[in-house]
Amino acid sequence: MIHNDLTENSVDQERMLEAWDEYVHSQRVKSFVPQQIASSWMRSQPRLNPFQTIQLQRLSEYYLLAAQVASFNLVSIARPVMEDTYQFLEHTSSCIVYTNSAGYILEILGKKSILEKLASWGIAKGGQFSEGIMGTNAFSLALAERFPSRVCGAEHYVRQFHVLDESAAPIFDLGGTLLGTLGIISFMTEPNMNVLAVATLGAKAIENQHQADLLLAEQEVQLAQLKIILATISEGVLVWDAEGILQQMNHSAERIMGIPARVIVGRPYKDCLEVPAFVEAALENRKPLHDIEATFQCQKKAFTILLGLQYIVHDNNLQYVIVTLKREKDIRKLALSQFGAHSLSTIDNLVGGSQKMQEIRRQVGVCANATAPVLIRGEDGTGKNLVAGAIHNAGERKNGPFVIFPCSAYPNDTILIELCGYEDRTVEGDQQRGQPGKLELANGGSLFIKDIPQLPLEAQSVLLDMLDLQIIQRIGCVRPIPVDVRVLASTTENLEQLVAQGSFQADLYYRLSTFEFNIPPLREQSEDMELLVFRILSRLGQHAGHPLKLSSEVTDIFKRYSWPGNIHQLETVLERAATSAGNSYLIQPDHLPAFISRLDFERGPFISPASIQSLDEMEHELIVRAAKLCNANQTKMASMLGISRTTLWRRLKNYNISLQDIHKA
Repeated sequence: MIHNDLTENSVDQERMLEAWDEYVHSQRVKSFVPQQIASSWMRSQPRLNPFQTIQLQRLSEYYLLAAQVASFNLVSIARPVMEDTYQFLEHTSSCIVYTNSAGYILEILGKKSILEKLASWGIAKGGQFSEGIMGTNAFSLALAERFPSRVCGAEHYVRQFHVLDESAAPIFDLGGTLLGTLGIISFMTEPNMNVLAVATLGAKAIENQHQADLLLAEQEVQLAQLKIILATISEGVLVWDAEGILQQMNHSAERIMGIPARVIVGRPYKDCLEVPAFVEAALENRKPLHDIEATFQCQKKAFTILLGLQYIVHDNNLQYVIVTLKREKDIRKLALSQFGAHSLSTIDNLVGGSQKMQEIRRQVGVCANATAPVLIRGEDGTGKNLVAGAIHNAGERKNGPFVIFPCSAYPNDTILIELCGYEDRTVEGDQQRGQPGKLELANGGSLFIKDIPQLPLEAQSVLLDMLDLQIIQRIGCVRPIPVDVRVLASTTENLEQLVAQGSFQADLYYRLSTFEFNIPPLREQSEDMELLVFRILSRLGQHAGHPLKLSSEVTDIFKRYSWPGNIHQLETVLERAATSAGNSYLIQPDHLPAFISRLDFERGPFISPASIQSLDEMEHELIVRAAKLCNANQTKMASMLGISRTTLWRRLKNYNISLQDIHKA
C-alpha cells in the first residue's frame, strides 16, 4: 500500500516536484549521477512522488511458499553463501538479501533490529524490489541492467530510502538466464565502500555452485545411463584406471567370472584376477586386443573367454583400460544358430507303416533322453540323417546344437584337427590363436558322425577317450576342455568285419553300439512305398502349384525297381519327373529318367526267383549300366543313381570297376 502524506492539490507539492525534476535534469547534465541512476529516476518520475512514504507489497504465505519451492535448489545454495558472507558483516548495520528473478525476497539475513526496521517498510520475505513501487534501488537495477549495481543514499528516487546503501549483483545460469540477485543493504550511518564487491563475489559463488550442481547432476544422469547400457550389453565389461583399480563391472562380467561386482570393484584387479602373460604384456605396451582366446583365473576358478582390450589415453597418459569378455559357448551358440547347426527332423518325418519303421520310431522314443552313443546302420540314402535328427530333437538336448561331421568330406590328415580343434601357440603380436573342433561346437548337444569307419585310428582313440572322460584337448594344447556331447554315428559298412580286420577299434565299436538302429533299404519297404511317394509328391506339388500323381504304369515300375539309392534316389527321381511333367499333374513313364524305365521294362512284369542276384551283384551291374548310359561321366552317373560322387567313387573302388575301360568299350 502506498501512503501519500501530502495533499493531492497542494501547491507546495507541485513546486517541490518541479524543483526535483529540475534537479534531476541538472544532475544528469552535470554527470554527477551515473547514467543508470539517472535513467531510473526518469522512469520513476511519472509514477512516484519522491516525498511519499512507501510500504512494499508482500506475497501471501501461500504464494511465498510456492516461490520458495520453485527456487528451492537456488535457495539451498544461496543460504550457506549468505551465512558465510554475513560473518564478515556481522559487526555492521547490514543485512544480506536473496531475491528471485522477479525481485521477490526469498531469503534475508541480518541483525534482528535491522530486520525489524526494514520489515516496517515491507523489506522482508515476500517483499518485492520493484522500480515501479519503490523507485530507484540496487536490486531492480541489477535485474534490469543485468549488471552489479549500487544505489547509495540520495541516489534513491524516494527520499524515504536515502538512509540506505544497497549493492546487488545478478545471478545467471550456464545459458545466461537470469535466476535472481544477491545483495547487501546497509545504513548510511556506517558507509562501506566494499559491499558491492562482496555482493558480486557472493553472487558468483552461488552461480558457480549452481553450475557445479547442474554439471554433477548431468554427470550422474550420464553415469546412470552408462550403467544401464553396460547392464544391457551381453558382453562382460571391466574398467580399471591407470593404477589398476577396478572401477566398473557389468552384470555380464559378473556371470562370466562368477563373482559379484561389490566384492572386487574398488580393488586392484590383480588381487582377484590372474591373466595370461601375453595379456599382461599387451597391457604394459598398451596394445589393443580383439576377440583373443585367453584363460583367466578368478578365485582359483579358471574360465576361458574371448578377450578384448582398449585404452583411454589423454595427453599420452593412460586414463582407463576397458576389457571386454565373451564366453566361448555364447559365441559358438550364436555361430551355430547362424550356420544352421540344428535339425528339423522329428519322429513324424520317419515315414512308414511297416513293422520295421514302427519299431524304429519306438526305438527313437526309448533312447532319446539317454546319454549313451547311438549307432545307425543302413545303406546310402535310407534316411540315417533323419533318424539322427529325430533322436536329437526328441530328447532333452533338442535346444542344444546338432553338429554334423561327415568324415568322408575331409582328408585323413585333417580329420583329427576338425574333430578336436587346434591351438596355435606361435607368438605373433603376443596373441594366442586357435579354432574349436566339432566336439567343442557340439557341447551341450549332439554330434552326428557320418561314415564313422572313415575315422583314422588316432581319431578313433580321441573319440573313445572323450566318451570315457568327457574331456578333449585341442591339437597343440595341453589344457583339458570339458565337453558334454552325445555321439550319434552312422555307417554303411560292416563294422564287425572292420574290427576283425583291425581297421576299427573294438572298444569304440562296443561303446557306439549301446543303442543300434538298422534302417531297412527301400526295396524291403514295399508296403511303405505308396506313403513315401505321397509325402514326396505333396511337397513337390506345393512348389509346382498343382497336385501331382503317378500313373498306374509308373506305379508298377516303382514297385518292380530295386532302388539301390533308396529314399534319396526316390526323391531325386520324383523331382526330375515332376520337372519333366511341367504343368501336367500326372507323371507318366516318359517323365522318368531313362535308366529306370529301360531297366524295368527290360526285366518285364515278373521276376523269377531263380534270377535274383545278390545285392553286390545287382549293385555292380547297375553301376556298369549307368556308366555305359552316361559314357563314364561320374557326375551324371551319381545323379542317375541318386548317390553322391564320394559314394560312387567308393563303390567303383570296392567293385574294381574301371570307367576308362567302359568308356573305351
